[in-house]
Amino acid sequence: MKNDKGFNSSGGSHEKVRKIFTSIAGDYDRVNKVISLGQIDRWRHRLVATMELGKGKSVLDLGCGTGKLTRLIADRIGEGSILGVDLTPEMIDIAKRKLPNKYEDLVEFSLGAGEDLEVRSNCFDVVTSAFTLRNVDNLSKVISEMRRVVKPGGRVYSLELAKPTIPGFREVYRFYFDRILPVIGGMVQGSSEPYRYLAESLKRFPDQNKLKRLYREAGLVDVKYDELFGGIAAIHRATKREM
Repeated sequence: MKNDKGFNSSGGSHEKVRKIFTSIAGDYDRVNKVISLGQIDRWRHRLVATMELGKGKSVLDLGCGTGKLTRLIADRIGEGSILGVDLTPEMIDIAKRKLPNKYEDLVEFSLGAGEDLEVRSNCFDVVTSAFTLRNVDNLSKVISEMRRVVKPGGRVYSLELAKPTIPGFREVYRFYFDRILPVIGGMVQGSSEPYRYLAESLKRFPDQNKLKRLYREAGLVDVKYDELFGGIAAIHRATKREM
């Protein structure tokens, strides 16, 4: 669905999203394991392996959550700079606590929203996000911001839950996400409401090809994606055109 501001993926406000993720901050990593059928750590490693990383690179991890992806990137580049940005203070607090001391000079965490990043243009070699784009107010604006802050020739990546297209498997997965996941969430986390929100956010989120088109509409080039685990998730990657 489009409005005058662009593609609105969540239909909610920053405050609503912040409230949801504040309520699950302590269980966030466990929540993600349930949602991904236990595959999330493997997917994060796949994302990092896909990235063009090296020593001295500057990286923005948008929607860094508890910092799991941030730490994997730090392990990979060793030196350079990484900025982890998230909307939820409680997530940032956990990310800071879990960051190994050896990365204190490499990694910085900051509160912020993807629609209006408080960083200058053309300053990162790589911009990435994992399981963030489904939760933003204005997806088109966020992708445009990711493009703005990456350097010309730099790379933009995202890892997101996707929509399987295989007949039969597609219907089973939808049933799991709509009916089973909230029940499991209630047992694991004590409340089914956050899981219902996550199920609704996936329904509203564009499929793999539509997200690819939004990347192109934002001015990114060489846009491609790889499906994971039968299309349950997908990694999109693109390049900012050289000036």
